[in-house]
Amino acid sequence: MRPPTFWLQLQSRIDILLKNLADGCSSPHGLGSMSTCCYDTAWVAMISKEIEGKRTWLFPSSFEYLIGSQALDGGWGDGASDIDVILNTMAGLLALKHHQSTPEHGNVLQSDLDNHIHRAISFLEKKLQTWDVESTDHVGFEILVPTHLRLLADQGVTFSFPGLETLINLNQTKLRKFVPEFLYSDIPTTLTHSLEAFAGQVDFDKVKHRLDFGSMMASPSSTAAYLIHASQWDDEAEAFIRAAVEFGDGKGSGAVPSAFPITIFELTWVISTLMESGLSPIEENKGHLNIVAEYLEKHFHQQNGVLGFVPTLMVDADDTAKTIISLNMLGKRVRPDRLIEVFKNGGHFRTYAGERNPSFSANCNILSALLHSEEPSQYTREIELAVQFLCDLHSSGDMRDKWNTCDIYPRMLLAHALTVLLQLWQNGSLKDLSKDLLHKVHIVLWEILVQTIQEQQSTGAWHNGSCEITAYATLTLAAGSNSPLATLLGEKLQTSLVYGRAFLEANISQWDKGETIWVEKVSYSSAVLSNAYCISAVQAPTFTGTATGDSLINIPSKAISKFAQFYSCLPLFANEPSWRLRLSLIEGSLWFPRLAARRLDIFPRTNMEEDKYLQYIPQTWTMSNSLHNGALEPDLMWEMMVISMLNYQADEFLEAVVEEHLMDQIDAVSALVERLCDDSPAEPVFSDVDGPAANQPVSLNGHRPDMHYVEQVLRRFITYLLTHPAVVRSPPSVQRTLRRELKVFILAHLAHAQDNARFRAQTLATDRTTEFASPRSSYYSWVRSTSADHTSCPYSFHFLSCLIAKPGELAFKGPRQRYLAEDMCRHLATMCRQYNDYGSIARDRAEKNLNSVNFPEFCEEGVEGAGLGLGKSVVQVEQKMKDELMWVAEYERECCMAALDRLENETGLDKRTRRILRMFVDVTDSYGQIYVARDIASRMR
Repeated sequence: MRPPTFWLQLQSRIDILLKNLADGCSSPHGLGSMSTCCYDTAWVAMISKEIEGKRTWLFPSSFEYLIGSQALDGGWGDGASDIDVILNTMAGLLALKHHQSTPEHGNVLQSDLDNHIHRAISFLEKKLQTWDVESTDHVGFEILVPTHLRLLADQGVTFSFPGLETLINLNQTKLRKFVPEFLYSDIPTTLTHSLEAFAGQVDFDKVKHRLDFGSMMASPSSTAAYLIHASQWDDEAEAFIRAAVEFGDGKGSGAVPSAFPITIFELTWVISTLMESGLSPIEENKGHLNIVAEYLEKHFHQQNGVLGFVPTLMVDADDTAKTIISLNMLGKRVRPDRLIEVFKNGGHFRTYAGERNPSFSANCNILSALLHSEEPSQYTREIELAVQFLCDLHSSGDMRDKWNTCDIYPRMLLAHALTVLLQLWQNGSLKDLSKDLLHKVHIVLWEILVQTIQEQQSTGAWHNGSCEITAYATLTLAAGSNSPLATLLGEKLQTSLVYGRAFLEANISQWDKGETIWVEKVSYSSAVLSNAYCISAVQAPTFTGTATGDSLINIPSKAISKFAQFYSCLPLFANEPSWRLRLSLIEGSLWFPRLAARRLDIFPRTNMEEDKYLQYIPQTWTMSNSLHNGALEPDLMWEMMVISMLNYQADEFLEAVVEEHLMDQIDAVSALVERLCDDSPAEPVFSDVDGPAANQPVSLNGHRPDMHYVEQVLRRFITYLLTHPAVVRSPPSVQRTLRRELKVFILAHLAHAQDNARFRAQTLATDRTTEFASPRSSYYSWVRSTSADHTSCPYSFHFLSCLIAKPGELAFKGPRQRYLAEDMCRHLATMCRQYNDYGSIARDRAEKNLNSVNFPEFCEEGVEGAGLGLGKSVVQVEQKMKDELMWVAEYERECCMAALDRLENETGLDKRTRRILRMFVDVTDSYGQIYVARDIASRMR
């Protein structure tokens, strides 16, 4: 039970928040809680004006703020990201150099200025050396940083750093089609917000028409650049800067934000968040909400159904979508038709014209706007488009948002939108949604919820005790609790929500301390937004879903419990918390229907028993991925699930067809494999990774298997692998390696079939192990070559290497990485074969297949206690053989881990690849451990 004081505090916060929003609707200065930044403050500090015949710095308080806020290390900014501190410090240094070069404008001591400049230069020299330009996705950085480098060079300060060439290429790509005349035209453009990027390159007298109520798209830095470079002074622009200094978050300190005001943005983000969390306003607050609703409705209609973050400014999809959500939830019914018309862009929605990379959060907000419309079924096509785009981004591991750097923020938006989508589908409002897409939605939502639960700290908070980010996570889980997945998450979801809310309630005094995670030219925080998210998180409705007869998910709880008990006995998962193991198994069950739908795409299943292994495949991947905190992106994990299935099926096919029917043509089959693997690959077997085969599965139609049949099936298998998009975009050397290893894999099956035939020619005992009388090599040579290759581990490893590498690049670079990677893989494959043989001795004996323990090394009398002649029973001898096999397998494990350790620690292997490699080892190891516990391979009928 929450204490009365908390409810009073909560209601007080709601009252104040809504009143301030309503007041802002009539304020001449609008709303603007965006925190101040050194970047824009530095540009304001560079404005000078001739007053009474003397050139004077117009905003000395801004320069004083800049001097006072420089950190001891010489930089500016709170270090939220490298690009933040780089841009803040470049602008700060530029302002210092301007003041140094014109000392007559002010009264700062030259010696003090020199010290500040030296520290700033030193800071930038170090920071730029380690800046990863390629991975930076901060809006506009590719035009802002080069400009500041150029302007600093004009002041005699130059920098050289590893990412400079990449930065220049990005800049040239961004401005490839830019000509100054574009800014001189009337075409709306976001470049207006960043005119400082064109200092010295455009005629600022020709952009005066872009002023809107005195500002260049509400940007203090862009407006400052205009005042600095235009030949005629503009009083309205000066008035805007003064308003930003006085009424912005700096409150007269001289500091300004990156945008002011942000009225539409602030209104709609707060209102939509509160209303979606079930706000029930008291009577007094209804009046405030009516004022906001009328304000938004007026501007929505005045601007023909599309808006920007401030009335009259350039429109964008984000603010338009949030306005539509807010109005519909406030009872003002509006349609999203113009939103679709203006911003739909192929397979996604763009935020604004000329956008370089689509925004995840903007597409989430657009999806929510469509779902909150009066008749969402009218927009089924657009809803499916947005959902597909968002699910694809999630599955590729690319959920980073361009407007908020916290990774939980886009999860929160997507969890809410997908939950509403499922609710509308269940109640029949979106009954025509694709079932395949709905399956993906369940998987994506599940992964979001589980990941969020797993990241919660013991205090109940997320992200080191941040109230704002804890609110994001709590809202994510609250949304999920209203979905069909809630019952599967069970008590863990409920407990996580309780702890998250308890943390927020205990820290209500900290709700106004927003995180510097929102993105403008540099990152900013917002006390208003932080407060709104925290309010919503503690009162959002939970567990409101009702069971319906129409459901796509059917998770057998008893089977999950049995599997959890089984896996908890394996060494690999013995220390995994039971709740986490259970959630991983449920995720595997969500993947299972998708995998089962692909089971006949390539290999037919004639004369096979039930493919029991199929249910284990998603489980081993989801459990191992959980063990490594999501090392492998869902898309890549799915690809490897398919490969795992194909490997089992290839084993079955070669055993059931070639061994059973074509042993007299084994040389011809080998020649066929050589030819198929050496031929140039044909057209891809699948046009889409989840689509049906281009041709129907190969069928015998009651006939006996022949060479033509084998060629058809193997061609499909080989073509699927060698024409996979990840393989095709790999360097030629990698493609050749995969082709070679794939051929070795199939030929190893044929060699093993010949070994089996020679073994079966002996008289074989049915109650004990029979020694292989005529092996072609020692056990060591056999298990490291034919037998290890037979496992599929080596070629699968090279396929994974294609998946995880950047296009055209190698996953493992240089002789050390490549040698150690192959060595690790060879030991892993050998160990896996030995575990497999350990667990399948009885099956191999029944099917008369060659097993490791049939080799003379395990049967000779020199093995301690091996011989029956020494008075040992059959049981004792058999156990001794198994013990010896396990000892050798554990030796291979040690060698595998030693190679992996050196690969990780001595070759500079990147963190992502290290994590994926560990996961691959564990997945492979898990199959070995499963074989020890039970035999999951299908037998021939």
